[in-house]
Amino acid sequence: MPVGITPDTTDESAYLTVAEYKNAPTSIDYDNLVVGGNSQAQDAELANVIMRASSYMDQHFNQNLTAQTYTETQRTRMTSEGYIALHPNNAPVIQLSNFQYGGSPLNLITLPDCSQTWFENQQIIIPLSQLSTSYSSQGPLAFGGGIPRQQIFMKYTYVAGYVNTKIASATATQSTLTVRSGVGIIAGQILHIYDGALSEDVTVASNYVNGSTTVPLTTALVSTHAAGVAIGNLPTTIKQACILITTALIKMRGDNSMTMQVTTSSTANVDGAQRFGGDIATALEMIKLYRRVR
Repeated sequence: MPVGITPDTTDESAYLTVAEYKNAPTSIDYDNLVVGGNSQAQDAELANVIMRASSYMDQHFNQNLTAQTYTETQRTRMTSEGYIALHPNNAPVIQLSNFQYGGSPLNLITLPDCSQTWFENQQIIIPLSQLSTSYSSQGPLAFGGGIPRQQIFMKYTYVAGYVNTKIASATATQSTLTVRSGVGIIAGQILHIYDGALSEDVTVASNYVNGSTTVPLTTALVSTHAAGVAIGNLPTTIKQACILITTALIKMRGDNSMTMQVTTSSTANVDGAQRFGGDIATALEMIKLYRRVR
Protein backbone atom coordinates (compact mmCIF):
# COMPACT_ATOMS: atom_id res chain seq x y z
CA MET A 1 0.00 0.00 0.00
CA PRO A 2 1.58 3.32 -1.06
CA VAL A 3 2.46 5.88 1.60
CA GLY A 4 -0.35 8.28 2.41
CA ILE A 5 -3.21 5.81 1.78
CA THR A 6 -5.36 4.55 4.61
CA PRO A 7 -8.05 2.09 3.49
CA ASP A 8 -11.12 1.10 5.44
CA THR A 9 -10.47 -2.63 5.80
CA THR A 10 -13.76 -3.56 7.46
CA ASP A 11 -15.29 -4.77 4.17
CA GLU A 12 -14.80 -8.32 2.96
CA SER A 13 -12.27 -8.35 0.16
CA ALA A 14 -12.74 -11.84 -1.35
CA TYR A 15 -14.33 -11.77 -4.78
CA LEU A 16 -16.38 -14.94 -4.22
CA THR A 17 -18.33 -16.65 -1.47
CA VAL A 18 -18.04 -20.38 -0.83
CA ALA A 19 -21.58 -20.85 -2.16
CA GLU A 20 -20.75 -19.02 -5.40
CA TYR A 21 -17.78 -21.28 -6.02
CA LYS A 22 -19.79 -24.41 -5.30
CA ASN A 23 -22.49 -23.27 -7.73
CA ALA A 24 -19.93 -22.81 -10.51
CA PRO A 25 -19.30 -25.66 -13.02
CA THR A 26 -15.73 -26.51 -12.02
CA SER A 27 -15.78 -30.36 -11.75
CA ILE A 28 -13.68 -29.95 -8.59
CA ASP A 29 -14.03 -32.13 -5.50
CA TYR A 30 -14.16 -29.49 -2.79
CA ASP A 31 -15.27 -31.97 -0.08
CA ASN A 32 -11.78 -33.39 0.44
CA LEU A 33 -9.63 -30.30 0.90
CA VAL A 34 -8.94 -31.22 4.55
CA VAL A 35 -8.21 -34.91 5.12
CA GLY A 36 -10.77 -36.28 7.54
CA GLY A 37 -12.37 -32.88 8.05
CA ASN A 38 -16.11 -32.33 8.40
CA SER A 39 -18.15 -30.10 6.10
CA GLN A 40 -17.38 -27.01 8.20
CA ALA A 41 -13.64 -27.67 7.93
CA GLN A 42 -13.91 -28.17 4.16
CA ASP A 43 -15.85 -24.93 3.72
CA ALA A 44 -13.39 -23.05 5.90
CA GLU A 45 -10.45 -24.24 3.80
CA LEU A 46 -12.30 -23.47 0.56
CA ALA A 47 -12.87 -19.94 1.89
CA ASN A 48 -9.13 -19.71 2.58
CA VAL A 49 -8.28 -20.76 -0.98
CA ILE A 50 -10.76 -18.22 -2.38
CA MET A 51 -9.10 -15.54 -0.26
CA ARG A 52 -5.68 -16.54 -1.58
CA ALA A 53 -7.00 -16.40 -5.15
CA SER A 54 -8.49 -12.96 -4.46
CA SER A 55 -5.18 -11.78 -3.01
CA TYR A 56 -3.39 -13.05 -6.12
CA MET A 57 -5.80 -11.00 -8.24
CA ASP A 58 -5.20 -7.93 -6.07
CA GLN A 59 -1.49 -8.18 -6.86
CA HIS A 60 -2.36 -8.22 -10.55
CA PHE A 61 -4.81 -5.32 -10.22
CA ASN A 62 -2.45 -3.27 -8.00
CA GLN A 63 -5.50 -2.67 -5.82
CA ASN A 64 -8.52 -4.43 -4.37
CA LEU A 65 -11.63 -3.84 -6.48
CA THR A 66 -14.10 -4.29 -3.64
CA ALA A 67 -15.66 -0.94 -2.70
CA GLN A 68 -13.73 0.57 0.19
CA THR A 69 -13.19 3.96 1.79
CA TYR A 70 -9.73 5.47 1.38
CA THR A 71 -8.01 8.54 2.80
CA GLU A 72 -5.07 9.88 0.81
CA THR A 73 -2.68 12.81 0.98
CA GLN A 74 -1.18 14.33 -2.16
CA ARG A 75 0.34 17.47 -3.61
CA THR A 76 -0.68 19.10 -6.87
CA ARG A 77 -1.06 22.49 -8.57
CA MET A 78 -4.13 24.29 -9.83
CA THR A 79 -4.42 24.08 -13.61
CA SER A 80 -4.28 27.18 -15.80
CA GLU A 81 -8.02 26.74 -16.38
CA GLY A 82 -8.60 27.10 -12.66
CA TYR A 83 -9.47 23.67 -11.34
CA ILE A 84 -7.86 20.88 -9.32
CA ALA A 85 -7.50 17.41 -10.83
CA LEU A 86 -7.05 14.57 -8.35
CA HIS A 87 -5.64 11.20 -9.36
CA PRO A 88 -6.60 8.73 -6.61
CA ASN A 89 -4.64 5.52 -6.23
CA ASN A 90 -7.76 3.36 -6.52
CA ALA A 91 -10.52 3.06 -9.12
CA PRO A 92 -13.29 3.22 -10.12
CA VAL A 93 -14.08 6.26 -7.98
CA ILE A 94 -17.68 6.29 -6.70
CA GLN A 95 -17.85 9.11 -4.16
CA LEU A 96 -15.80 11.95 -2.73
CA SER A 97 -16.86 12.44 0.89
CA ASN A 98 -14.26 14.91 2.18
CA PHE A 99 -11.67 17.20 0.60
CA GLN A 100 -9.24 19.57 2.29
CA TYR A 101 -6.72 21.79 0.51
CA GLY A 102 -4.32 24.65 1.12
CA GLY A 103 -0.93 26.19 0.55
CA SER A 104 0.32 24.65 3.81
CA PRO A 105 -0.39 21.19 5.27
CA LEU A 106 -0.95 22.95 8.61
CA ASN A 107 -3.68 25.24 7.29
CA LEU A 108 -6.13 23.29 5.15
CA ILE A 109 -9.52 24.52 3.96
CA THR A 110 -12.42 22.06 3.86
CA LEU A 111 -14.50 21.93 0.69
CA PRO A 112 -18.08 22.64 1.86
CA ASP A 113 -19.90 20.56 -0.79
CA CYS A 114 -18.23 17.53 -2.38
CA SER A 115 -21.31 16.68 -4.44
CA GLN A 116 -20.41 19.27 -7.10
CA THR A 117 -17.21 17.52 -8.13
CA TRP A 118 -16.80 15.78 -11.48
CA PHE A 119 -15.52 12.21 -12.04
CA GLU A 120 -13.81 11.15 -15.26
CA ASN A 121 -11.05 8.84 -16.46
CA GLN A 122 -10.06 7.71 -12.97
CA GLN A 123 -9.71 11.28 -11.78
CA ILE A 124 -11.72 13.76 -9.76
CA ILE A 125 -12.18 17.30 -11.07
CA ILE A 126 -12.90 20.11 -8.56
CA PRO A 127 -13.98 23.30 -10.40
CA LEU A 128 -12.88 26.78 -9.40
CA SER A 129 -16.42 27.69 -8.33
CA GLN A 130 -16.07 25.25 -5.42
CA LEU A 131 -12.75 26.60 -4.17
CA SER A 132 -12.08 29.38 -1.70
CA THR A 133 -9.91 31.54 -3.95
CA SER A 134 -10.06 34.49 -6.30
CA TYR A 135 -9.63 34.49 -10.06
CA SER A 136 -9.03 36.96 -12.89
CA SER A 137 -8.42 36.91 -16.62
CA GLN A 138 -4.75 36.40 -15.80
CA GLY A 139 -5.45 33.26 -13.76
CA PRO A 140 -5.74 32.61 -10.04
CA LEU A 141 -4.77 35.56 -7.85
CA ALA A 142 -4.54 33.64 -4.60
CA PHE A 143 -5.09 30.20 -3.26
CA GLY A 144 -5.65 29.72 0.42
CA GLY A 145 -3.28 32.58 1.13
CA GLY A 146 -0.71 31.27 -1.36
CA ILE A 147 0.53 32.37 -4.77
CA PRO A 148 -0.32 31.24 -8.33
CA ARG A 149 1.11 27.83 -9.28
CA GLN A 150 2.08 27.20 -5.68
CA GLN A 151 1.96 23.59 -4.59
CA ILE A 152 -1.39 22.63 -3.13
CA PHE A 153 -1.48 20.22 -0.23
CA MET A 154 -4.53 17.96 -0.21
CA LYS A 155 -6.12 15.41 2.07
CA TYR A 156 -9.25 13.68 0.87
CA THR A 157 -11.51 10.74 1.58
CA TYR A 158 -13.27 8.84 -1.17
CA VAL A 159 -14.94 5.54 -2.02
CA ALA A 160 -13.61 3.43 -4.89
CA GLY A 161 -14.34 -0.04 -6.20
CA TYR A 162 -17.35 -2.24 -6.90
CA VAL A 163 -20.03 -3.20 -4.41
CA ASN A 164 -19.22 -6.68 -3.09
CA THR A 165 -20.98 -7.37 0.16
CA LYS A 166 -23.42 -9.92 1.65
CA ILE A 167 -27.08 -9.88 2.48
CA ALA A 168 -28.10 -9.60 6.11
CA SER A 169 -31.83 -9.90 5.44
CA ALA A 170 -33.93 -10.08 2.27
CA THR A 171 -37.54 -11.27 2.14
CA ALA A 172 -39.69 -11.91 -0.92
CA THR A 173 -42.36 -9.24 -1.74
CA GLN A 174 -40.45 -6.63 0.33
CA SER A 175 -39.05 -3.49 -1.32
CA THR A 176 -36.18 -3.17 1.14
CA LEU A 177 -33.23 -5.38 2.01
CA THR A 178 -30.33 -5.05 4.44
CA VAL A 179 -26.68 -5.72 3.73
CA ARG A 180 -23.59 -6.14 5.88
CA SER A 181 -21.90 -3.07 4.42
CA GLY A 182 -23.29 -0.10 2.52
CA VAL A 183 -19.91 1.12 1.25
CA GLY A 184 -20.09 1.89 -2.46
CA ILE A 185 -23.86 1.63 -2.79
CA ILE A 186 -25.50 4.65 -4.42
CA ALA A 187 -29.00 5.47 -5.66
CA GLY A 188 -29.81 4.13 -9.11
CA GLN A 189 -27.31 1.25 -9.02
CA ILE A 190 -28.28 -2.17 -10.31
CA LEU A 191 -27.05 -4.87 -7.93
CA HIS A 192 -27.03 -8.61 -8.57
CA ILE A 193 -27.94 -11.14 -5.88
CA TYR A 194 -25.82 -14.30 -6.38
CA ASP A 195 -28.14 -17.02 -5.09
CA GLY A 196 -28.08 -19.90 -7.56
CA ALA A 197 -31.51 -20.51 -9.08
CA LEU A 198 -32.91 -17.67 -6.96
CA SER A 199 -30.49 -15.05 -8.34
CA GLU A 200 -32.04 -11.72 -9.30
CA ASP A 201 -31.21 -8.11 -10.09
CA VAL A 202 -32.39 -5.22 -7.92
CA THR A 203 -32.21 -1.46 -8.43
CA VAL A 204 -31.39 0.89 -5.55
CA ALA A 205 -34.16 3.47 -5.06
CA SER A 206 -33.57 7.22 -5.25
CA ASN A 207 -34.19 7.70 -1.51
CA TYR A 208 -31.21 5.57 -0.49
CA VAL A 209 -28.98 7.22 2.12
CA ASN A 210 -25.29 6.82 1.25
CA GLY A 211 -23.52 4.37 3.52
CA SER A 212 -26.69 2.90 5.03
CA THR A 213 -27.01 -0.87 5.33
CA THR A 214 -30.77 -0.54 4.70
CA VAL A 215 -31.29 -0.48 0.93
CA PRO A 216 -34.67 0.59 -0.51
CA LEU A 217 -35.48 -0.93 -3.91
CA THR A 218 -37.47 0.31 -6.89
CA THR A 219 -39.39 -3.00 -7.06
CA ALA A 220 -40.17 -5.80 -4.61
CA LEU A 221 -37.89 -8.81 -4.22
CA VAL A 222 -38.98 -11.92 -6.10
CA SER A 223 -37.34 -14.38 -3.69
CA THR A 224 -36.20 -14.63 -0.08
CA HIS A 225 -32.41 -14.76 0.29
CA ALA A 226 -30.53 -16.14 3.27
CA ALA A 227 -28.02 -14.15 5.28
CA GLY A 228 -24.55 -14.43 3.76
CA VAL A 229 -25.65 -14.53 0.12
CA ALA A 230 -23.46 -12.29 -2.05
CA ILE A 231 -24.80 -9.08 -3.56
CA GLY A 232 -22.98 -6.47 -5.61
CA ASN A 233 -22.04 -5.15 -9.03
CA LEU A 234 -18.63 -6.72 -9.62
CA PRO A 235 -18.10 -7.38 -13.34
CA THR A 236 -18.82 -11.00 -14.24
CA THR A 237 -15.31 -11.46 -15.61
CA ILE A 238 -13.82 -10.74 -12.17
CA LYS A 239 -16.01 -13.41 -10.59
CA GLN A 240 -15.12 -15.92 -13.29
CA ALA A 241 -11.41 -15.15 -13.02
CA CYS A 242 -11.54 -15.81 -9.28
CA ILE A 243 -13.28 -19.14 -9.95
CA LEU A 244 -10.52 -20.14 -12.39
CA ILE A 245 -7.68 -19.15 -10.07
CA THR A 246 -9.31 -20.85 -7.07
CA THR A 247 -9.69 -24.01 -9.14
CA ALA A 248 -6.05 -23.88 -10.21
CA LEU A 249 -4.87 -23.46 -6.60
CA ILE A 250 -6.93 -26.47 -5.50
CA LYS A 251 -5.54 -28.60 -8.33
CA MET A 252 -1.90 -27.70 -7.60
CA ARG A 253 -1.48 -29.82 -4.47
CA GLY A 254 2.09 -30.73 -5.37
CA ASP A 255 4.60 -30.16 -8.12
CA ASN A 256 4.58 -33.83 -9.17
CA SER A 257 1.11 -34.91 -8.14
CA MET A 258 -0.78 -37.66 -9.97
CA THR A 259 -3.23 -36.19 -12.48
CA MET A 260 -6.05 -37.72 -14.52
CA GLN A 261 -6.83 -37.14 -18.14
CA VAL A 262 -10.48 -36.25 -18.60
CA THR A 263 -11.25 -38.91 -21.24
CA THR A 264 -8.26 -41.30 -21.28
CA SER A 265 -5.74 -42.87 -18.92
CA SER A 266 -3.83 -41.39 -16.00
CA THR A 267 -0.43 -39.76 -16.29
CA ALA A 268 2.15 -39.07 -13.61
CA ASN A 269 4.89 -36.61 -12.74
CA VAL A 270 3.31 -33.62 -14.45
CA ASP A 271 4.34 -30.27 -13.07
CA GLY A 272 1.23 -28.80 -11.44
CA ALA A 273 2.01 -25.20 -12.31
CA GLN A 274 2.58 -26.17 -15.93
CA ARG A 275 -0.55 -28.29 -16.17
CA PHE A 276 -2.94 -25.84 -14.53
CA GLY A 277 -1.22 -22.60 -15.44
CA GLY A 278 -3.65 -22.29 -18.33
CA ASP A 279 -6.49 -21.57 -15.91
CA ILE A 280 -4.52 -18.74 -14.35
CA ALA A 281 -3.38 -17.39 -17.72
CA THR A 282 -6.99 -17.35 -18.93
CA ALA A 283 -8.08 -15.59 -15.75
CA LEU A 284 -5.43 -12.88 -16.06
CA GLU A 285 -6.32 -12.33 -19.70
CA MET A 286 -9.97 -11.83 -18.73
CA ILE A 287 -9.20 -9.17 -16.14
CA LYS A 288 -6.31 -7.27 -17.73
CA LEU A 289 -8.55 -4.28 -18.49
CA TYR A 290 -9.10 -3.75 -14.76
CA ARG A 291 -5.41 -3.53 -13.91
CA ARG A 292 -4.41 -0.25 -12.27
CA VAL A 293 -1.21 1.27 -13.70
CA ARG A 294 0.44 3.46 -11.05
